[in-house]
Amino acid sequence: MRAFRRIYYAAEAPFRMEIAERSRARVQERLARLEQEFGSTPVDQTTFSVGSEAYQRAVERSQEGQVDVHAFVHNESGDVLLSDADGSWEIPQGQTQGGERPAAAVERVVTETAGVACTIRDAVRATICGVRNESDPDAETVYRLSIVFDAEINSAKLDSDVAETADDADASIRWDDASDVAVAELV
Repeated sequence: MRAFRRIYYAAEAPFRMEIAERSRARVQERLARLEQEFGSTPVDQTTFSVGSEAYQRAVERSQEGQVDVHAFVHNESGDVLLSDADGSWEIPQGQTQGGERPAAAVERVVTETAGVACTIRDAVRATICGVRNESDPDAETVYRLSIVFDAEINSAKLDSDVAETADDADASIRWDDASDVAVAELV
């Protein structure tokens, strides 16, 4: 059994390296396209470990070319749109689908989340996320890209329930002051 495991892992090594190289190349390609569309955008890099299931999802999303997108959507008053995500308030976020541009994904996610159209103003920050498998220290790092956009609302009509106050538990979205520390910590 031990010899089999050694052969198995030796055969796996090129596959694992291929995942790391391909995911890194996908991230670099997306960053180049982001720069073409929005100019120079600050880029951060972080690495973190996740469980085996989350690692496998990261591998699959990388292979599909998915990018994580987040949006600070402002209204005419400069407030930021927040949506209820299982009891906590977050800025709209999601992933690209198929060959969808990240900016188009943000517009889609905001429409799905809040029922409003928005216009992307800028790419605020990109983060290269190195995802490690905490259950398998020999697994290669998978690289993913997360982009934060700044956007403005196109219409004042909201299809979802809007909170009048931060304590309104029945609302699915709300507007919060952009200078609020809690908003700055959402990404």
